[in-house]
Amino acid sequence: MPAVTHINASSVQQNLELPPEVYRQVVDQADLAISITDARANILFANEAFTRVTGYARDEIVGKNESMLSNHTTSGDLYTTMLSELSAQRPWSGKLLNRNKDGDLYLAELTISPVVDDTGKTTHFLGMRRDVTEMHRLERVVRNQKKLIESVVDSAPMAFALLDQSGRVILDNQEYKKLVSDLRVK
Repeated sequence: MPAVTHINASSVQQNLELPPEVYRQVVDQADLAISITDARANILFANEAFTRVTGYARDEIVGKNESMLSNHTTSGDLYTTMLSELSAQRPWSGKLLNRNKDGDLYLAELTISPVVDDTGKTTHFLGMRRDVTEMHRLERVVRNQKKLIESVVDSAPMAFALLDQSGRVILDNQEYKKLVSDLRVK
């Protein structure tokens, strides 16, 4: 008969808790750019990915306000919405056009979450951002190429239709639409 082992639940709980230093290492080594600010958006911490995205070293950015990254072209409505959400202690997500240390613009996909203490007061903000400039550029290129292809197909003097594997039309032109319309009328 196997021996019965009694496990003390409180000792298991203690072993499952991560030391505070592990939290800091995880945040610092994350591939996502992370900053932690005080309640007035003054930067208290920035991880390595943050310095890669913005170009600012930690000693250059800590103590500065997050607004220094702004390109100052974002509409006031967006900031009003952001501040409204954060004031209501709800996270905000969106895209902002920011400027890095070298003055280059980049599109930041940003999520800001309020950090609330035990009394219900917002004490800090957690900012997480990714530079999505290249992805945005590629999406524009694909959109433009699609429009170009559609305009070439649409101007063809003959009926043209591209079908998917199930026979649904995924691309056609005006001549094809006229042909289908004429066939339905008869």
